[in-house]
Amino acid sequence: MSTATPTAAETEASPELTEIERGLTTIVRWGNLPRVRERFTAVAGMALDRPSYSVLFRLEEGPARLSDLAQKVGVDISTLSRQVHHLEASGLVARTVMEEDRRAALLAVTDKGRDLVRRIRAAKRAAITGMLEHWTTEERAELGRVLGRLADEMVAFGCRER
Repeated sequence: MSTATPTAAETEASPELTEIERGLTTIVRWGNLPRVRERFTAVAGMALDRPSYSVLFRLEEGPARLSDLAQKVGVDISTLSRQVHHLEASGLVARTVMEEDRRAALLAVTDKGRDLVRRIRAAKRAAITGMLEHWTTEERAELGRVLGRLADEMVAFGCRER
């Protein structure tokens, strides 16, 4: 795979590329709609604001230091610190002192936080299941395969140096 910047001719808007871009934009916008997030958290039984939602799901991937988490989430440490404080107060995240550096803390999702994430994911799966109820098993499998491949390419793109 080339890491060179594509030429104008390579990025001309073919019908396929236009449809892919439109689809991705729609999916991202849908996932960021407050009313969609609110529906999932309501089904899960606990309201979360957008920043807390994002932080909780990032931490669910594994414990992290505040500075590392701030970089992953894309906010400054002071902003993230307020978000984490809210999650701690709700019992969804816990902070433990790191043995190797007593000044640093490791943030992790609590059992209550993991349970909330599990319920939100179940609500999302239920919504997606409803959307795909008229799709064949083969169509769903193909969508999963292609989306997984695209997701891997997106991660790789984000990790490449410019």
